[in-house]
Amino acid sequence: MKHFIIVLYILSAMNTASAKTLDDVHDEASLQIAVSIANKVSSISEIAFRPDSSIILYAPVIYSGSQPIQYTGNNAIIDGKNVGNYFVDKDLSASTDDGTLLFNTASKIEIDNLTVKNSATRGIVVNIPADAQGIDSAISLDRVNISNSALHGLHIDDNSGMFDDGIQGSGIGINLNISHSKFIGNGIGAIDFDGIRIDERSRGNIHALIRNTHLNGNGGDGIEMDEAGEGDVEVTLVHVTLNNNGFYNKADLEDGFDIDEAGPGDIETSFYDVEVNNNKDEGLDFDEAGEGDADIKLRYVHAGYNSDEGIKIDEQGEGEVDVKIYLSTATGNGDDGIKITEINKGKIDAEFYKVTANNNAKYGISIEQWSIEDEQLSGENDGSLKTTGTTLSGNAKGNNIKTVNMKIK
Repeated sequence: MKHFIIVLYILSAMNTASAKTLDDVHDEASLQIAVSIANKVSSISEIAFRPDSSIILYAPVIYSGSQPIQYTGNNAIIDGKNVGNYFVDKDLSASTDDGTLLFNTASKIEIDNLTVKNSATRGIVVNIPADAQGIDSAISLDRVNISNSALHGLHIDDNSGMFDDGIQGSGIGINLNISHSKFIGNGIGAIDFDGIRIDERSRGNIHALIRNTHLNGNGGDGIEMDEAGEGDVEVTLVHVTLNNNGFYNKADLEDGFDIDEAGPGDIETSFYDVEVNNNKDEGLDFDEAGEGDADIKLRYVHAGYNSDEGIKIDEQGEGEVDVKIYLSTATGNGDDGIKITEINKGKIDAEFYKVTANNNAKYGISIEQWSIEDEQLSGENDGSLKTTGTTLSGNAKGNNIKTVNMKIK
């Protein structure tokens, strides 16, 4: 009887000429029904929760409509502890089709002022259809908190139905915008699951703008972005913390922020006021392995007490490396404070301004350029390094910048 009344209420709202919002969502039944109607009625563009609702789910909520959709949370809390399950294979890798909130669409998604907690699998999942064409998939999260997911907190998957594997996806890219949000304590049920994971396996780019957001205490990486096809990774972070991540798998510890670009595409980053501390592998780990460049700009970035390098930038294809690090620190890390490496055809241009690298377990700063790693004589032109006001002290292998095939200006 309760469900029948809810259906009548929603259908009544839909019969008005201006019906674009399904509101007063406050429990599992009203949420499932609202999303089911939005899947079928393209005029519905918003699902609004009753303020401060607390909802316990027992099944995934799956949006599959073709129209843009907005979830207006109004400070609601969704508990996904009873939703779905995952399979663990003999290698202890996990896979699942489940999540607490799923979006099987390439249409624009907006979520604001909503908490998703205790997910038995993944918190929020966006599966981009393999046949998607046209404009990039746009996902926007504002004041969204995702915590204590067994697997990924947020998973955006353009991977043609493969789970965390494969090399084929759709023909579009991913545009992610996150502000004033938290991703805390996710990836605590199986190995290699992150606060945020983006898998882009085909021709599209990854564009991400993340502001005023905390990604701390996740079992895998705080953020991992994998671009395995013909696309770039372009990321801007402003006022972000990436601390205490990467602890779950003792045999393969993880990073604060990991970017893997394996095809013919570039990595471009612009970070301002970012903390990357106490992660169990690298703090920042940027790897470009194909025919592409790495253009890295870091200002007021503080990488401290990570178990491996504080900041690691590695380019191993035919590409250039342009690094500008200003007003930043790398302190007490378990390897080099800052390590930049280019192997193959290409060169490094690096500029440091008022950078401090103290008390690291190896070098404070190491910059190496090779045609072939550890070759006796390089046939490449030297890279260039300009430093102003750089301070190195207490580093175990000395307090000079280690350079290979570099000219210091």
